[in-house]
Amino acid sequence: MGKLKKRILFIIVFIVASLAIVIPRSFKRVAAPHIILRPQDALETVLATGRIVGEKTIPLSFIRAGRIAEELVLDGDRVKVGQPLMHQESAIEETALAQRRAALSVARINLEKLQTVDIRDAQQKVRQAQATASYASDYFERQSGLFAQKSIPQLQYDQAKRDKELAEAALEAALNQFRSLETALKSLAELQVAQAENDVRRAEIDLRDIVLRAPFDGQVVEHIAHKGEFVNPGQRIITFIPAAPRTYVEIQVDEANVGKLSLKQKAAVTSAAFPGRTFPAVIERIASIVDAQRGTFAVRLMMDAYKPELLPESSVSVQIVIGEASGALLLEQRFVIREGALTFAYAESKGRAKRVTLAVRDLGNGLFGIVSGLKAGEKVLLPQGLKDGARIKLVPLTQ
Repeated sequence: MGKLKKRILFIIVFIVASLAIVIPRSFKRVAAPHIILRPQDALETVLATGRIVGEKTIPLSFIRAGRIAEELVLDGDRVKVGQPLMHQESAIEETALAQRRAALSVARINLEKLQTVDIRDAQQKVRQAQATASYASDYFERQSGLFAQKSIPQLQYDQAKRDKELAEAALEAALNQFRSLETALKSLAELQVAQAENDVRRAEIDLRDIVLRAPFDGQVVEHIAHKGEFVNPGQRIITFIPAAPRTYVEIQVDEANVGKLSLKQKAAVTSAAFPGRTFPAVIERIASIVDAQRGTFAVRLMMDAYKPELLPESSVSVQIVIGEASGALLLEQRFVIREGALTFAYAESKGRAKRVTLAVRDLGNGLFGIVSGLKAGEKVLLPQGLKDGARIKLVPLTQ
């Protein structure tokens, strides 16, 4: 009996000791640095790395392949910005532009005809069908009364009923035709006009690109290629000295981002050699052909002036501004969890960490704009050490 009491006492002591360890752990709160979501303004950017091109002479090249048709200046000539220097053969581009302008004219004529003739005719047919259907309905009502009084034969009643149903079917067909013209066909015609306008713009750009122009006031030093030669995109054609030397940056941009870029977009260039300093630049050229091996497009940026301190071939980082996010809910990258195609964050909910699925927009500068999943005023937690449902203690965020 004494041994049994000792065994029971041992079990009780073990349980109490276990509870003394487990219970505090179950009530322990994880320190959770956090931020409170509030609308902010931010820049949407594309990031890239590249190299400095600091030559005082600039190699000029065409951006499209083609055969040189004419040289318009001589070595040593001084030229003004925008002055044509040489151009490629243009017969194909001129033909393409003429064809696309003709297609645009046809598309506009079709849209105008649809709006002014076809839809008007369809409206007239609807009105005629409505009048016919109204007359057939009234006539059927009269015939129904006479048939009920046995004043007309079955055949005459059936014919009146059939005429009413045919008139209603004709009205429905006229209405469907009108709706189709007014919605689907009109939208298609408008789309065809928009596509034709885009085709014309592209053909105009193609024709413009066969002319090599002076990028600045300056002097032509040397022709590397001559009339009759076939040249490739980016091939050095002319060596040019600008009147005021410039510094350039050449970068490779992922093909997924190149559609966001356009000429004259502003950028900020930074160099590890000059921490804390930013050099302004703008996009001067975007290559028209993708590098298939890298999956990138070559982009050339021009700085606002010659920067002799930035040595040629030195590495730099580039941040190109492509838009603004006004009044957006923003999260730094450290708050965001990416798992495959899904994005998550932890938010505070009744003293616990809650894992939330997000839809976000990558702004390209370490910030994500929240599209859905969180609202203004919610507390978002740093995810380190957190699990869904964990009890938390909110603490200030340290940078």
